[in-house]
Amino acid sequence: MQNNFLIAINKPTGLTSSDVVVKVRHILSNYFNSKVKVGHMGTLDPGAAGLLLVGVNKATRLFDLLLSKNKSYIGRLSFGKDTDTLDSYGKVINESKLPSKDEVLNKLNLFIGQIKQIPPMYSALKINGQKAYDLARKNIDIDLPERIVNINNIEVISFIENDGKLKSIDLSINCSSGTYIRTLFHDIANKCNVCGYMSYLIRNSLDNITLDQAATLDELKENPQKYFIDPLDIVKSFLPVYELNDKEYNFISTGRTIKTSLNKNKIALTYKNELKFIGENIDNNIKSIANLE
Repeated sequence: MQNNFLIAINKPTGLTSSDVVVKVRHILSNYFNSKVKVGHMGTLDPGAAGLLLVGVNKATRLFDLLLSKNKSYIGRLSFGKDTDTLDSYGKVINESKLPSKDEVLNKLNLFIGQIKQIPPMYSALKINGQKAYDLARKNIDIDLPERIVNINNIEVISFIENDGKLKSIDLSINCSSGTYIRTLFHDIANKCNVCGYMSYLIRNSLDNITLDQAATLDELKENPQKYFIDPLDIVKSFLPVYELNDKEYNFISTGRTIKTSLNKNKIALTYKNELKFIGENIDNNIKSIANLE
């Protein structure tokens, strides 16, 4: 694993994902007594908490691979108000009646499977090199492109009723990468002809990495090495693993290709039982697309 590894952080509310990266970098630089490169995989809004995966040094090269994995969340959809940010941190821009529980439950299945979303205006999505939320704060109108995402499952955890009307509902969501839960909740409320916003959100998992494995920043500072995750332990759950011999290792490390009988698009390439490369298979010729050396 050397000094290329992953860490699962239990991000608190109030911090941006970039804030967490700065704190993790400081902790690890002190631990190793040298500078380290740290980056996060999958942004969590400041108001959201839970699993934030960070890569250290060359493990950051796994971002594209890991960002494509499914994620799961627990969130609360509160009814009766719309906010400009679609969450509890925004300004209230509209109000409505509350729906009945049955009205909401009958609409949830409409959002399972492939659905279309328009990302929220207040998001980190970049438009011509500028983040959407920076443009929104300047009152610059922009048309965000619609995207297709996949909602694998929506499960009701609990709900709060008042006089037969639904004040809020807690939902467990399993979805594809790129899904905006704020938008999903707003769209569910809109389908019920009422207002609604996301009042809290916790990310539970990223593929096979769970919140149970995550460290708080204080826990990481106390014992950093306890929370180092070997990238091989993660990628082998969804990629075949191929152990390179000396000749093959030399070929791959110098930019050449090797032949294997593995009929998979992407392959984890190890050498001496350490993850060294992510290989791409084109007509049984394997080349490196991510070098963790």
